[in-house]
Amino acid sequence: MAVLRFLSGVFALIAVVALVSDATPAINGTGPFVASSIAGYWRDFAPASFDSAGQSVSAATFPWVWDPILVSVMTLPTFALFGLLALLTGYLGRRRHEVKVHVN
Repeated sequence: MAVLRFLSGVFALIAVVALVSDATPAINGTGPFVASSIAGYWRDFAPASFDSAGQSVSAATFPWVWDPILVSVMTLPTFALFGLLALLTGYLGRRRHEVKVHVN
């Protein structure tokens, strides 16, 4: 559970940094708010790796796993994707309270 809470904090930090990075031009007045995605970052920095990952996933699984499913998830805004991951891991890593049931 502690690992999930730690991951929740890391994912929340990434979400906040991505949101600030996307919102900075709009706040400064130098450009509009443009939400970037993981797929956009990946294509910008390593396009051959992105294409190779697509081919590998399509070869290892069904081709529809990469194109409609994974690509649509990776095209979500980065802050939204990591925010959802933070909420999910935070919920799964929460402390559970023990319920004491007394039977008379």
